[in-house]
Amino acid sequence: MKLFYHLYGYLLLGMIVMIGIAEFLSFQAEVEQYETDMITNAVQDGRAISGMIAHTWKESGETKALELIRDASEAGTINIKWVWPHILINEFGGPLASKEQLQKTLEGKIVSFKMVQEDGSFLRYTYVPVDVGENHKGALELSQTLLSLQVFSTKMVVRAFTVTTLLCLVCGLILYWFIDRKIRLPLSRLTAHAKQIGQGDFCANTTIVGNDELAVMARSMNDMCSRLLIAKEKIKFEYDARLKTLDQLRHTERLSSFGVLSAEIAHELGTPLNVVDGRAKMIINEGLQKSEILDCSTIIRNQVERMTFIIRQLLDFTRLPKQQTSSDNIAFLTKQVFQLLSPMARKQRVSFFLHKEIDTEIQLKGDFAQLQQVLVNLLMNAIQAMPEGGAVNVRLSNEMIATTSQENRVRKKHLKIQIHDDGEGICKENLDQIFTPFFTTKNIGTGTGLGLSIAHGIIEQHNGWIDIESKISQGACFTIYLPMEE
Repeated sequence: MKLFYHLYGYLLLGMIVMIGIAEFLSFQAEVEQYETDMITNAVQDGRAISGMIAHTWKESGETKALELIRDASEAGTINIKWVWPHILINEFGGPLASKEQLQKTLEGKIVSFKMVQEDGSFLRYTYVPVDVGENHKGALELSQTLLSLQVFSTKMVVRAFTVTTLLCLVCGLILYWFIDRKIRLPLSRLTAHAKQIGQGDFCANTTIVGNDELAVMARSMNDMCSRLLIAKEKIKFEYDARLKTLDQLRHTERLSSFGVLSAEIAHELGTPLNVVDGRAKMIINEGLQKSEILDCSTIIRNQVERMTFIIRQLLDFTRLPKQQTSSDNIAFLTKQVFQLLSPMARKQRVSFFLHKEIDTEIQLKGDFAQLQQVLVNLLMNAIQAMPEGGAVNVRLSNEMIATTSQENRVRKKHLKIQIHDDGEGICKENLDQIFTPFFTTKNIGTGTGLGLSIAHGIIEQHNGWIDIESKISQGACFTIYLPMEE
């Protein structure tokens, strides 16, 4: 309910400001009206008494009139006494503005003003002139305490506070109910639905009754889920088709490599076939002893096994591999590739060398049929890069490399495979395109331009990468980094 607290806080502040302003203006108006009523009552009482005092003064004398004033003061709530304005003005010690107003009584005018007392309280003085026939005009002084005004002000403040509190409470309850029913619950359902979408569940199951913005959003999310389901099926279909095409493309590249190796394999089979043919003729035509026939049969069997092993290697390489992950020795796999490419390497006068650093962990988890294809492509390229012969060095080592995960940056052990040849190297302008599909620097008929791009894709599928360094006349070095199994 964070939205409620924010909204209610701003609304409460606005209500307090608005009610405060309204109550302040109302308070000012009430106070002014209260003081006006006080002045009006004092003036009315003064005028009513002044006529009676003037008549009594003339008929019965000053003493009787003053007694009448004392009786009127004791009987009412207003303190009344007789003053001579000219004497009061001379002895007046109040503010100058009040003294100037007091002088108007000499002109027969009624005046009223407030004065602060020594104890800090306020009194309102009203002076009503009375003509008693003397040389100097007298006046009635009506004084009223303002304690009642202070009580009235306190009641106004209490009323404003009570009204503000009740209004805030009622508005808070109404706002809480509205936000809880109309905003929080629909938002909770929309949030839960959004989390389901984030987890891959595209079921359109959010229903919010109404025509407000949240209901429109719920319908839009349901429509989006329907479109996402269609898009998901389409992407899955396209992904499966892409994987199928990629597998076919990789198999095509394997067959292309087989085409390059076939002539060398045929030459490799020629020697054992000649041996088999010669020994068979010896058995048929020369009438050998039983022991000699057994020796020839043993030689024939060995040569047949040798040919069978060569053909099996070749067929295993050309067969469409099944996608499977296993844990195997990468050094053993490298030696198998050496044997497969040995006929081609001998013809080019190229030697293979495998180096393994001390304590190197070479047990790797991956698809070894695909990794075999990577090694075949890179080693064949190395052989073809050295038409005058040379050496290909394959070095295995481990390296700790920092990788960025979803939580933090960690260092993980990687298997590092370096393949370095003694060829002419790769020119600088071709390095940026070396992994581009169908890009090749070989002569027509000797390459498809897919080998390195396919090798790059296979290594990326194993969460690794390939780096390349090359210097003209110093050969090229391909470095493969593969993460080790945790």
